[in-house]
Amino acid sequence: MNSLVNNWVYGEVSPKLGGRFDLVMHSQGCETLLNFRPMLQGGITRRPPLKHVAETIYSRIIPFTLSSGESFLIELSYKKLRVWKDQLGELEPARFLPSNKDYLDTEYLDSDIWTIQYAQYYDRLYLMHKNYMQSVLQYSSNSFSFGPFNLSTDSGEPLGKSVNNYPGVVAICQNKLWVASTILQPYATWVSRPPYDGSNNHHNFMTFDWVSSTTEVLMDPAQWPYTTNEKGEQIIDFSDSSKFVEDVEETDEVVTAKCAMELELASGRNDTIMWIAGMDNIFIGTEANEWALPFDIDPTKQAASLQSSLGSLSIQPAVLHDGLFFLQRGNRLREFTRSKNGAIANDLSYTADHMLSVGVMQIASLKNPDPMLFCLLSDGSLAVLSYDKLSGMQGWSRWTTQGQFISIAAREDNTGQVMHVVVKRDTRYFIEYFDFSESSVFSDRAGASVMGDLDYQSLMVGNRFDLATDNGSTIGKSKKVKEVWVRSLDSGRVSTGVEERYMQQSSKAVGSEDFRIPIAGGARKELKIRLEAVGSDPLTLLAMAIDVEVNG
Repeated sequence: MNSLVNNWVYGEVSPKLGGRFDLVMHSQGCETLLNFRPMLQGGITRRPPLKHVAETIYSRIIPFTLSSGESFLIELSYKKLRVWKDQLGELEPARFLPSNKDYLDTEYLDSDIWTIQYAQYYDRLYLMHKNYMQSVLQYSSNSFSFGPFNLSTDSGEPLGKSVNNYPGVVAICQNKLWVASTILQPYATWVSRPPYDGSNNHHNFMTFDWVSSTTEVLMDPAQWPYTTNEKGEQIIDFSDSSKFVEDVEETDEVVTAKCAMELELASGRNDTIMWIAGMDNIFIGTEANEWALPFDIDPTKQAASLQSSLGSLSIQPAVLHDGLFFLQRGNRLREFTRSKNGAIANDLSYTADHMLSVGVMQIASLKNPDPMLFCLLSDGSLAVLSYDKLSGMQGWSRWTTQGQFISIAAREDNTGQVMHVVVKRDTRYFIEYFDFSESSVFSDRAGASVMGDLDYQSLMVGNRFDLATDNGSTIGKSKKVKEVWVRSLDSGRVSTGVEERYMQQSSKAVGSEDFRIPIAGGARKELKIRLEAVGSDPLTLLAMAIDVEVNG
């Protein structure tokens, strides 16, 4: 029996699908996809190697891209904020005058940097943490400034002005600043006025305007004019009617569409807001529910509709194409997207529900070379979803390195986007990036002088090989693989087999030719094909033809 495998668009799939070889996701997926990535065309290729940027400290990185095309990495660490900027193709930390230090001072501790939320508006990056006064990083005249951000609120309104009233959630939607989730009001959201005062500043959270008006009222009769008649009597002088009235100025509170507003979602419980994000509508994730608000919402027409009751984690969502990706409680990755019935929250982790079970620290999206979602896991690895609905690709893979991934951020550059990471290797920390342009040497930190080149394993293990034939299912029957043909593209050496101890390695680079590899080992009832790159050689697999002998 000759079996052809030429599509891995589902990548690594859940062990729960082990008996569903009738499903396309079983035949187009595998048991393990380590340091490979599925391609839109169906094949798999080695994950790009990591390239060295600089040595650093334990930190979190955040992207900051200006509309002018300038792009920076913001690095948060213990009481420090660094700005990494492009200098002739290399990232270097900016220097700040007059001290000439390469960082700005903050109050954030190591434990705080992971719960900071951020939102960018042109040249401003707003940072929020419910234990600290809100802050803003501003870029102006080729220099940065960082400091507290004061909110103008209604008289007596404590928002953002004291402990327990600092917001921990932030977003920019319809050019307004949305903040939420103070300790005392975890269920409340505040929306600023648009920054149309020429300052690009979202400080104005006044929910009403004072409007003055003048009203003509009748004067006190004691002040009316009098005159004397022919008899010498005092009578009212009606000759000038204007002397009987006076103008009184009144000031009233008026709510208009340009005012700020305060919202409380009608959840019927003390439901903590976890995140806010905007696309065609504005979405709010809470501890118990997910809500949608119309994009043109204003104080004169407030509305909110319950979308789902999944419950969200307090990790800022990522946007890719027309989808908003958020983490459901229980570590499920979901996508809010449009349908004819409104927004729906698709579960993208059900095909590989084991991948995120250890917990997710961050999510980030990458638009090129292929659309991908990166989930930073608490064990220091990456769960990467190659995702494109138009091509039918929803392929999970796991990326590791010799060390641990600490933080991730996609920074814009003149080629599109670059995925940067903070990596811990032994006791040292480094900023690195995935080099998708590399085609010949697949080892991390290739050419770096700090720690040298580090090989990483790229392994694919197929699902258990079983078919439903005219003679019944092959489950439980003895099977033996005699040979494997691989069709590759610009690839080096390759190793394949049915068990780790029986792996057979090609004697030379396979290039782009069909290459036959004889397989050693006896017959077995549970049959899985393994394929692995050798050393730092490139490997792009397009198809495998497996010659299988079924007994019984």
